[in-house]
Amino acid sequence: MPAKQTADKGKTKSKTASVKKVSVSFDKDFYTELNEYASSRGYAVEDYIKKAVKEKLDSDRISSMIDTMTFKK
Repeated sequence: MPAKQTADKGKTKSKTASVKKVSVSFDKDFYTELNEYASSRGYAVEDYIKKAVKEKLDSDRISSMIDTMTFKK
């Protein structure tokens, strides 16, 4: 399906959006540090945050599986 332009914001919007947007606020100093860190590793801040959240979810899933296997009798 082709994307359509929204009249009020000029952004492209898909009729079948599979993306959910999340807003996160950081204080200026933290954002500056995050931006410099991400940039030095070749990431945009948005991409770095996505990567970090994905790694955290994966880590928690693995920890949960280990806990389940360890305490099973």
